Amino acid sequence: MTRSSSMDYWFSVVFLGDKTPEFVEAMFAALHEEAPSILSVVAERACSLQCAHCIFQAERSSKELSEANSLTSAIRTIVGQMGENPIVVHEGRIFRPWHLDWMTSARACRPDALIGMIDSGSFLDHSKTIERSGFQFDWLDVSIDGTEQVHNLQRKNSDAFRVAIEGIRDGHRFLKDSGRINSLFTLTNLNFNNIVETCKILPKEVIEWHTTTVSPVRQEIKTLTVNDGEMAYAWPQVVLANKMRQVFVRIYVVEDILKLAKVVGKQKFIAAFSEAEVSPSAISFTIDGVSVTYYPQSVATSETFVIDADAHYRAPYSVAYSLEELRSGVSRFGDDLRDYTIGKVDSGSDFYRMYGRGVLAWSKGFGPKALTKETSVFRQIHNL
Repeated sequence: MTRSSSMDYWFSVVFLGDKTPEFVEAMFAALHEEAPSILSVVAERACSLQCAHCIFQAERSSKELSEANSLTSAIRTIVGQMGENPIVVHEGRIFRPWHLDWMTSARACRPDALIGMIDSGSFLDHSKTIERSGFQFDWLDVSIDGTEQVHNLQRKNSDAFRVAIEGIRDGHRFLKDSGRINSLFTLTNLNFNNIVETCKILPKEVIEWHTTTVSPVRQEIKTLTVNDGEMAYAWPQVVLANKMRQVFVRIYVVEDILKLAKVVGKQKFIAAFSEAEVSPSAISFTIDGVSVTYYPQSVATSETFVIDADAHYRAPYSVAYSLEELRSGVSRFGDDLRDYTIGKVDSGSDFYRMYGRGVLAWSKGFGPKALTKETSVFRQIHNL
């Protein structure tokens, strides 16, 4: 008998409406058996940019905290215990030469690991150091959020577009022979009408183009979310761009699923979602020929294991808060943040045991709140 995954239960609870206590309990119980295959490393809390849509706050460098808490050792400990072919992502916030230590260490520990980086293109500032190290990435994700004027506006920097384009065009120098360059586009109310034009100017080196809506987890970026009208304008552009090159749409915000359903229509959305491919942490479906993947927040723990810059394992979306807030346990608005920090990772840490603690914390607080919202949104979709 096939064992049901947390997403199977989620689909029954949220989409089919079978919200029984037993199903909800089973959903969170299943998460314990779904340890992530992705390790996300927040390697540096400071950045040379402070993009309009960035989930991070402006912070000073976390290098000293990383060194004091033995970040390299923590990463090696966790990646060494993960399942086959783990994925290691450098996703916070900017590349620094000392990061080569932990990336090299992770690869030596797990030669089967795929190691990549999300960047603005500024890694080229350290190109000679990377080349001398001999380290090669399995992939690079370099963001392009619009044509030059629009990209620079969203990135709050007049040179950001040039840097990103150069990062894409020169990125092959730092890749394995089998490596690839992808590009990310964060959809906001600044660039919602710039999708097709952006698609046209993407360098030929880009293999995959991923589009995602902004995650408004910080109050300062909530004003950037697209409204119903802007989504209605953006979606036909996504469909047209998908005919020029394949577009992968990723949605983390359940309200944006509702906006999409309003654009394409209730019947078309429900038909597409009914045929969705269910996998741990995500649900994928095709609509208007476009591949869409939705990541419900209620079961977010199984997507990735987050090691923060101070070598602590933290819950999803914790990066919206500064290290100072997280380490004190209180946000700048007075919110209790203690549940975001699961524990410090050291040489004696057990990956599966720590993940289990993370699931337990999530299922007692953040998860049920997210599930309530998701259930409400899908009820609205069925009632359109």
